[in-house]
Amino acid sequence: MDYLAELSMESSSITILIGAFLAIASVVFGVKYKQGKGKATELTDLLSTIIKAAEDDEVTEEEFQRIVASVKALLGKGEAQSS
Repeated sequence: MDYLAELSMESSSITILIGAFLAIASVVFGVKYKQGKGKATELTDLLSTIIKAAEDDEVTEEEFQRIVASVKALLGKGEAQSS
């Protein structure tokens, strides 16, 4: 009987540890997913800006500044300017 009681305590401890691990993992991966999704949105905006600038075969100073700001924001070196 003592063996079954010990086994039950061990299995409940393992269950608690696994639950805690999964909770921590979900928080960490949730944050990483949100960051990745944000970077994908920034990249989409950057490519859209580049395409618009290239359509008329001339890049204005304003378009160039938006592209530079978008690249800096994507690389984490500054804030993107809103257009």
